[in-house]
Amino acid sequence: MDRVLVSRQPIYGADMAVFGYELLFRDSEIDRASFSDGDQATAEVILNTFMDIGLEQVVGQDLAFINFGRNLIMANYCESLPRERVVFELLENIEPDESLLKRLRQLKNAGYRIALDDFVCADAFYRLLETVQFVKLQTIERSVATLKKFPLQLIAEKVETREQLRLCQDLGFDYFQGYFFCRPQLVASRRLPVNRLSAIRLITKLNNPDIKMKELEEALSQDVSLSYKLLRYVNSAVCGLNHEVESIRHAVVLVGLERMRIWASLILFSGLDDKPRDVIVTGAVRARMCEKLAESLKMERPDRFFLVGLFSVLDAIFDRPLEEIVKTLPLAPEAADGLLRHEGQLGSVLRCSMAFERKDWREAQNSVPLNLETIAQIYQQAMTWSLRSLSAFSEARSA
Repeated sequence: MDRVLVSRQPIYGADMAVFGYELLFRDSEIDRASFSDGDQATAEVILNTFMDIGLEQVVGQDLAFINFGRNLIMANYCESLPRERVVFELLENIEPDESLLKRLRQLKNAGYRIALDDFVCADAFYRLLETVQFVKLQTIERSVATLKKFPLQLIAEKVETREQLRLCQDLGFDYFQGYFFCRPQLVASRRLPVNRLSAIRLITKLNNPDIKMKELEEALSQDVSLSYKLLRYVNSAVCGLNHEVESIRHAVVLVGLERMRIWASLILFSGLDDKPRDVIVTGAVRARMCEKLAESLKMERPDRFFLVGLFSVLDAIFDRPLEEIVKTLPLAPEAADGLLRHEGQLGSVLRCSMAFERKDWREAQNSVPLNLETIAQIYQQAMTWSLRSLSAFSEARSA
């Protein structure tokens, strides 16, 4: 089983009791971060905390401060996290424009708390203060005096000596964080690996309109990792159901077939550390684009098109010919023809998606009776959806 890590650094109140923890990405036992994609690092932190380790084990009853860049804070995924337990910590390089301000107001009105990290004394950033509850900064007396005029709480970070602590206390900081108190601590667990072939078969069943509950139960029960991850998903803050689960059947009913389909699709991409990220994104974009093209064309059961788009990258995932893989799957003949030969409605929609992907505008437009502007809009929507979903679930290393 894979080892799962999260690093946490406590934030203390004026009474020196722990108020919350800043959660940090770690990918090894060495206590330092190693990543090039901030969104992916945040997604890993969320996934590991809520899915694999458990929020209670990481922060107890205290608050979880989680770093968010622009892409993730703008995504609808934020609302799936528990507002009473999470603080969105905005990174210092975020662009404080009107669309961000609108989004922060929306989150604040929904009851979420927001922290601004490494506050910069600039007019653009002062506009954000109406939406945040916490500001984190190093000791800058002028900034502290200015910020005290606003109804927010100040967190002194990088407090490394007793003298710095006393200065911050004298300046009126509400909370304190730094090496003087505690270095970041690793919290570890294990992740159960996924049998990708089981996930593929489950996705195929979920896209069958005549699927019986008993068949789904059997598909899930035959793979302990899928059963385990489904139950963790149902009880995670990401799913937001907060129900005790009596059986696999009960879990499926609670989640619903549509969420099950997306969950299983994301599971397919779990742990693809040996594959380029582009393969993962491409599969998700094609799936969503094919589905939305089918909806625009008023074709029956757009979910079938999602499946064809998703499975079009199976050869890259398994390093085997697509025809060889398709033979092992219980696909309808029209789905197999669409995948392998780009024939029929399924094939034409997939052909359009792949053509647009490689910027072959003529082929894209010739594949379906839609104008190029509509196709472009659908592609952009699919890209936004896929990046949001994959980032939020950290390429589906989910429950």
